Amino acid sequence: MATRTFPRSLLAFALVGGAVAAVVVALGSLITGIVAGVTTWIIGLLLIRWAAGRGYLGGDHDPSRRRFLVWTGLGGLAWVAGGAALGRVATTLARPDPGAVQEAAARDLGAEYMELVRRAYHPGRSGDLQLLVSPFNSANYAAESLSLVPQDPRTSHASVWMYLERIPLVVYGPGIVRRSDSAERVSLADLAPTTAGLIGFDGWPGGRAGRMLPGLSVTGRTPKIVVTYVFDGGGWNVLRHWPNKWPHLKRLMGEGATYRNALTGSFPSITACAHATIGTGTFPTTHGITGHNIRADASGSRKTYREPGNADPSDILVPTLADLYSDASGNRVWVGEVGYQVWHMGMIGFGGPNRGADQKPVGVYWNEGTGSWAPHNPALFRLPATTPGLDVFEAHQTDFAAEEATLTSSGWDRQFDPSGGRSPCCSPPVVQYQHDLLVATLDSEPIGAGGPSLLYTTYKSPDYTGHVYNMYSDWEGLMLRTVDEQLGRLVEELEARYPGEYLLIVTADHGQCPLPDAVNGVRLDPIQLSRSIEEAFGAGPTSVVQDVWPSEVYMNVPGLRDAG
Repeated sequence: MATRTFPRSLLAFALVGGAVAAVVVALGSLITGIVAGVTTWIIGLLLIRWAAGRGYLGGDHDPSRRRFLVWTGLGGLAWVAGGAALGRVATTLARPDPGAVQEAAARDLGAEYMELVRRAYHPGRSGDLQLLVSPFNSANYAAESLSLVPQDPRTSHASVWMYLERIPLVVYGPGIVRRSDSAERVSLADLAPTTAGLIGFDGWPGGRAGRMLPGLSVTGRTPKIVVTYVFDGGGWNVLRHWPNKWPHLKRLMGEGATYRNALTGSFPSITACAHATIGTGTFPTTHGITGHNIRADASGSRKTYREPGNADPSDILVPTLADLYSDASGNRVWVGEVGYQVWHMGMIGFGGPNRGADQKPVGVYWNEGTGSWAPHNPALFRLPATTPGLDVFEAHQTDFAAEEATLTSSGWDRQFDPSGGRSPCCSPPVVQYQHDLLVATLDSEPIGAGGPSLLYTTYKSPDYTGHVYNMYSDWEGLMLRTVDEQLGRLVEELEARYPGEYLLIVTADHGQCPLPDAVNGVRLDPIQLSRSIEEAFGAGPTSVVQDVWPSEVYMNVPGLRDAG
């Protein structure tokens, strides 16, 4: 039988099959490339079978055409695999060198800021992309982006710039610490080793990032109690905007050991990271609290410490000063923390998983659902022996109601009236009630028994109010004044109970973001950012973006590999 000429269409189709696979992989996903390649392979087999049936392929007669199917199948597979490989190589070669891009960005940012970023990165916890928005810009949460309005007050301070990093810091203790004024660079990581040194605790581990505050002049007297008092969101840019709202803090700065060049110490400047730094004397790269969300597993991120009321402090990777000090004493010394949110738990640490009910440390947050104080986790923490009743809180609310009616009736600060729900944290009564709880703690707990006691407290209101109303709002000034008033009241309580035997460390965890509209800033939309990343790297059957938070992006690493 005469042999017919091999049709050029078969060769052309084979070449097209490889090219299709190459193009698909170059544009998107390996999986998509395989699907397209297999489709091309099947069509090629059908075409070859048709050609063989008409004698175009020549050779001995093969009624079953098995040899042709086997060899042409293998050939088609080779073209698909080769095309896919070439497509992946072409895609990789076409992309800019990430090392060069990263080095250029680092040079532009500068060594000082890059050090803040380095201190924050933990390979098992951090997002794959770190977002450093330009000064005075703000990154939103997705829910906020869906409901933004003109002059929207909601902003995020999860950034790296010095106006968010610079914080007040004063160590005050008449008879224990002498007055001084320092311009040396210090950070929140220095508080734990300083406290350890002042109480005579020699079990503080070497090698941690924090150091004893430089130039601190002490008399040698050991305090009965050390209170660490934190203005959440009370950084210097907020204090300077409201210069007359913090007279008590100003007085302590004039009489204590003041550090004018104190920083949060790492990126991002947010509550969870900062409070774990206060507690451990380390930065997120060591203590592992890299943000309000941390990587859970390959599926993405989860909330740090999990759920309030059932909090899991084991997210902190190293023990806090309170943990080390309490354990070294056989749990005889008293340690405790009174805060508003679960993020403040980073100061106290692991709690009491192996301790009896009477040995668990005080660890308290405000349960907004029930409107009452509660332990972070009843299995690990407890309330103070006595707590003020809700009638005390209600009395504060009644007292403020008349003032609030006057303020709102006059249209006070209407520009910043929030569109969402309000929180009790944005009005004075809960701040005053927190002071009542501190006083009850001092009255009912064995302060000074077995050795110096450590009490940590954070007032959330300045930060919370800044998120809801913005730091420019009159409500911010009101809440800053209220927290400062409680500071003055606490000094009076300490002086009355422990004259010459107390230390008070006052600081803040970070500053706040001004209204972007007022400072020519812009808002980073996480929804649009996610879409842009998908367009650049995705186009496959799976998403390459898992989660977008104000300071970082969690990526689907297998999806990125799939996308080439």
